[in-house]
Amino acid sequence: MMIKPWLIRIVGKTKQYISLQVLANWIGLLANIVVTASVARLLGALYEGSFEEGQLSATLLAALAAVVVRIVCTLAASRMSFLASDEVKRILRERIYRKLCRLGLSYTEKIGTSEAVQIAGEGVDQLEVYFGSYLPQLFYSLLAPVTLFAVFLPISVKAAVVLLICVPLIPVAIMGVQKLARRLLGQYWGVYADLGGTFLDNVQGLTTLKIYEADGERHKEMNRQAEAFRRITMKVLYMQLNSITVMDVIAYGGAAAGIILSVLEFQAGIFLWQGPS
Repeated sequence: MMIKPWLIRIVGKTKQYISLQVLANWIGLLANIVVTASVARLLGALYEGSFEEGQLSATLLAALAAVVVRIVCTLAASRMSFLASDEVKRILRERIYRKLCRLGLSYTEKIGTSEAVQIAGEGVDQLEVYFGSYLPQLFYSLLAPVTLFAVFLPISVKAAVVLLICVPLIPVAIMGVQKLARRLLGQYWGVYADLGGTFLDNVQGLTTLKIYEADGERHKEMNRQAEAFRRITMKVLYMQLNSITVMDVIAYGGAAAGIILSVLEFQAGIFLWQGPS
């Protein structure tokens, strides 16, 4: 499941930052639509020979205004992403610290020291990306296609429908990749936790290892574990690259299909919402 309601409830204050980030991205999308529509009307007027005086300056003015809006929206979205990430790190690390304080010195009976450090470190950093980038982009990816569908519908029904159909294919592809990668990610975290625990144990017992001249063997063991971690990390990166490739193929393939349909309708004499020429 891509959305964890219980996790969102823990850091509920980030909802407003996520909402504002999605809103900023959506306003930026509207600005891009305004620029594209203005340029398209200008090119259409030149093609039909109906170019009027002042249309060029109006198009340039609209483009300039849209660029300013886009810059402001980009800066606002980046700011909201930072605030959401900062809030997540503060809340989660504070909760982890309080939990460890409640457990006291006996916390090692429930969780290893290395695993606790990994959760508070890399674990929280991954959730920072989840709240600061993933969730806003997920909601925006659902809102943007609907907006584009509403814009394209009076222009080209076929292109609008094709673009809208490609929208659910992306999360479906992501869910498919997640099912295949769940076992791999479980192995990755297990190897990562074991490597961190072994390293901590070796550092804590380094004096004893030196006394019994067992540090050389432990060094070789650490090298073997590091190599295993490197291999599993490369598998995870390969899986992530494949998932990105699948999403790009669907996204750009849908855009290409929409462009092809638009070109075919243009060749057939269908201009915007005017119908056949």
